Amino acid sequence: MTRRFADFNNPAPKPYTWVDYFLIGVVCIVCTAAIMFILFVGLLIKPARGHEAMSGWQYPLECCAGYDCAEISADRVKEAPGGYLVDGKFRVAHSAVKHSPDGNYHACFPQPENLRCLFVPPSGS
Repeated sequence: MTRRFADFNNPAPKPYTWVDYFLIGVVCIVCTAAIMFILFVGLLIKPARGHEAMSGWQYPLECCAGYDCAEISADRVKEAPGGYLVDGKFRVAHSAVKHSPDGNYHACFPQPENLRCLFVPPSGS
């Protein structure tokens, strides 16, 4: 039977001090706060839906490619003979105009030079 002696070349690690425990506690608190913040912000963010207006109604699939429809300012839309004029260059006939469920103007631009659909609020709103 061999006898075991202390290995003086590899001394035992020093025990933790109160400073070590304090720093570990601070790191745990900071990490927990960061995780809670991320979860809280995640609950506040409404998931983006490709074919949904900000007020919650769905753009028709024939108008929207999932990213090209949005609410536009009423200043960008002027009534013209036989329809509407958007941004002074896009003509939309009355027969092609779609009803806007939320009472705001919406337009679908698949490319900047192409207006696919125009949603107009009912007259008098």
